[in-house]
Amino acid sequence: MTQLLQPDEHGDVLTTEEFDLFVLLLTVAGNETTRNAASGGMLAFFEHPDQWARLLVDRRLASTAADEVVRWVSPVNLFRRTVSRDTEISGQRIREGDKIVVFYGSANRDGSVFADPFAFDIGRSPNPHAGFGGGGPHFCLGRHLAALELRVLFATIARRMPDIQLAGQPRRLRSNFINGIKEMPVRFTPSAPTR
Repeated sequence: MTQLLQPDEHGDVLTTEEFDLFVLLLTVAGNETTRNAASGGMLAFFEHPDQWARLLVDRRLASTAADEVVRWVSPVNLFRRTVSRDTEISGQRIREGDKIVVFYGSANRDGSVFADPFAFDIGRSPNPHAGFGGGGPHFCLGRHLAALELRVLFATIARRMPDIQLAGQPRRLRSNFINGIKEMPVRFTPSAPTR
């Protein structure tokens, strides 16, 4: 983090306020996205019990399941950017200064990128989803931590609460920016901790 306080190649330095806001952004962004991927992923498993059964049989699938959950849930709905130079995307001219929006749910179900894009498949590999920003300067700094947290979470739930099921109607967050669940009642049979 101290590197952020050093001058960049142009001699520019973050002010204390900019640094504080950057740390706040990292904290909120990492919390909101991973938390909502986790609850949305569990809902996806409830809606696709065949995929939950696959994970119960082979917990190694938790690795690919983490990326599929992020693709499927797309915890961030959209991002808007300003075009920095004239360009063309799929035959559409876009001019410098134009405002454009990426809708992650749409990008993550692009039939030209994903085979069977409307199937929730925890074994999907490769999985070039855009859920972590798709690369470049806006790529998610916490991508590896988020994937690790999701892998551990779903593997642990599979081990400790294999009979988990939905116990009521989920209540969604009302937001243009975040695809989240406010409340999702579940039931399960408690089990003793195992290694």
